[in-house]
Amino acid sequence: MTIEFALPELGEGIEEADVLRVLVAPGDAVEVEQGVIEVETEKATLEVPAPAAGRIGEVRVASGETIRVGQVIVTIEEAGAGAAEEAAAADPGPAEAAPGPAAPEPAVPEPEP
Repeated sequence: MTIEFALPELGEGIEEADVLRVLVAPGDAVEVEQGVIEVETEKATLEVPAPAAGRIGEVRVASGETIRVGQVIVTIEEAGAGAAEEAAAADPGPAEAAPGPAAPEPAVPEPEP
């Protein structure tokens, strides 16, 4: 599934920010909370983190641009989305769950003499 990640609200009354650096490129793998762009507002400089793990599809902003809250920054192809969809299409029936490992019993301390 493709996510269009837009500039989130950065603080009360902040409606736009200047892009200082783009930290990702198309095809890059990103993790949740990994910085995607670095922006500067009237109050602070901060990294805007990715909302999901996956692979960057498009980068829709550039360094030096002024962007508004709600403007799409990048698209992210969610990690495992393609594999999960392919597996669901290939396996029409329910799969049996394999038993998990047994939980270890708690250790009982030996009383000291």
